[in-house]
Amino acid sequence: MRPGFVMDARNKVDKNRFYDSESSPEVAIGCGIYRGYKFWPFKRWLVIALIFTYFLLPSPLIASGPELVWTGGSYRVSDKDVPAYTLDSFVSIGSYNGMYLFSEPALTLKQGELGVSIGAGMRVPVMGGQAIAGYNLFYDYTDNNNHERIGTGAEMYFKNFSAHINIYLPLSGREGREEALSGMDFTLGIPISLKDAPYVSIWPSFYYFRGEDESDMQGMSFEVHVQPMKVLTFKIGARNDALSAGKDESEVYLSVEIKMPMKKLGKDLFRFTPGTYPKDLSSYMDNRVVRQHFITYEKKTMPWYVY
Repeated sequence: MRPGFVMDARNKVDKNRFYDSESSPEVAIGCGIYRGYKFWPFKRWLVIALIFTYFLLPSPLIASGPELVWTGGSYRVSDKDVPAYTLDSFVSIGSYNGMYLFSEPALTLKQGELGVSIGAGMRVPVMGGQAIAGYNLFYDYTDNNNHERIGTGAEMYFKNFSAHINIYLPLSGREGREEALSGMDFTLGIPISLKDAPYVSIWPSFYYFRGEDESDMQGMSFEVHVQPMKVLTFKIGARNDALSAGKDESEVYLSVEIKMPMKKLGKDLFRFTPGTYPKDLSSYMDNRVVRQHFITYEKKTMPWYVY
């Protein structure tokens, strides 16, 4: 690196922003980290097209057409993050060779920044009908610094517990003072039988996200789910990092989720429903995919020329 390069680069960047490849591409090129931002919109729609092409490829042989199974949403508050909202739905695409195909689009909103998750998956009975196996593929995007990523996951449902693993791969680079991180999580869902009580389950989880310039985010999380009605679930949890806030600090959070089944509208959905154990395996076919809708990112503590 020639002497004075850093100071030359700093002079080209507005003092109120340390890195902005779109408005100052010459700085990014000079640092050898040009991300090709002009091509990201094309890549974004290419990823979305590939997701749906993959799952709709056998569509001529699908026995039934698309059907809206349920629609819902959630509200989440945390001691280390701003309130977050999610609006999602579950669409049955049909079945093919015993596989149940579905799509689960979602919109997210946090601090005025809109996000979208577009994904599809499949579930199939295995082990002679004693379990359900699933696979999914998602694309996530948020207006918050234009972070985007793809996520893929696998799941297994048994009568007494379920297991879920997800891998997240960012498509965007550094934007402003933030950068989306690659990582994974592994979660177990374990029902707790309580007589004459709502359906209760515990959800221990391990996660790891590789830091680019800051420390890795890794640790455990633990949630308790209470479902007093078929359409309503309360979740209270804690974890070592505030992943969706980009903070390497432990957090405690509360989430309220609603899921309205289209075929049972107006059928006393808000009546108290005691938990039944074990659950009928077929009821898991329309479950929400267990994953993180909000993109995990790191906040840069230093200006770009220090790294």
